[in-house]
Amino acid sequence: MSQTKKPRTQHPILRRKKNDLPEDIVLNILAKLPVKSVIRFRCVCKSCYSLITSPNFISTHLNNNNKDNNDHGYLLHMPNFIKNAIHSSSRSNSNRPVCAVACDPMFNRISEFRISSNFPLQIALIVGSCNGLLCVADYSIEVIYLWNPSIRKFKRLPDICLSHEWVATGFAYQSDTDDYKVVKICHSLYEKGIDPVVEAEVYTLSSDLWRSVGISLMGNVEINDIKSCSPAVFVSGALHWLAYFREGEKMILSFDVNREKFGEMGLPDLCGDEFIPQMQTLVVFKGNLAFITLGYPETNYEDFMLIQTPCIIWVMGEYGVRESWNKIFSLHLEDVVNFFGCTWLGELIVQKVVDDD
Repeated sequence: MSQTKKPRTQHPILRRKKNDLPEDIVLNILAKLPVKSVIRFRCVCKSCYSLITSPNFISTHLNNNNKDNNDHGYLLHMPNFIKNAIHSSSRSNSNRPVCAVACDPMFNRISEFRISSNFPLQIALIVGSCNGLLCVADYSIEVIYLWNPSIRKFKRLPDICLSHEWVATGFAYQSDTDDYKVVKICHSLYEKGIDPVVEAEVYTLSSDLWRSVGISLMGNVEINDIKSCSPAVFVSGALHWLAYFREGEKMILSFDVNREKFGEMGLPDLCGDEFIPQMQTLVVFKGNLAFITLGYPETNYEDFMLIQTPCIIWVMGEYGVRESWNKIFSLHLEDVVNFFGCTWLGELIVQKVVDDD
């Protein structure tokens, strides 16, 4: 009696055609391509789509991009007010607001892309950015979105349960779990003789849920209104906001993203600088937490309106240690009214007054 042997099941790699590249080489090539090129392969077949959208491939592609990117990031300018025309029935691209992206530190390569017609917000402020993801919010309707400009996709975060006034927000990457978090702080209105109620919630992308976290502040501490100041600064695994005592002295409120703990840090002593701070902000300077203050001499307020404005930059040498604040620059800037941050090379990005005449 003869027996029929069943054919052996071959691995997908073994079933490839003679001229096909090995699977590991294909993966290595895809992981080094620009995002635009990779996106095109999503439509080739289901297996390609599954591969390109897998967490492992995304992580590998991000690591390769960070390693090969000699420019150390990009600068994105996004209009705060998204015109109503973007939501109209017009199919013309000319009505859509434009995002400008600086692709090199010297601003020699500027790329532009029009905001998609399905952009969900009419007033969008950038809360923060991590690994190419943007967190944007419309504070007038208390809505937060995560936006990936590379693939033109949005994700609306669930509504939160906090009932008090929304005052501060932050967006961060949690390295321990390879996850992303959004922090939102609210407090009740201030009434004389009554300490405000302060609450905080944390959103985690992997769970798509908000959770309450403990936050304890002294009764005379207030947090800067996020709608009128720069975004929270993410450095050394923590988010940072400027806060202040009602008596006038400022401080830093921090949030450790991995431990989900709030803390307080002191600012450098400005008493010896003999000038009155007019504008203060936190930035990241060459990987360290930095504090920038813009002001005018104590003797003459009108000096603040002059072309030359005093500017002092402090850098925290040892994270969390107030005594390690080091004044690295004290200079005069022309017509500067605001700071946007620093490049990885330590260059300041500022807003200046331009005389139309």
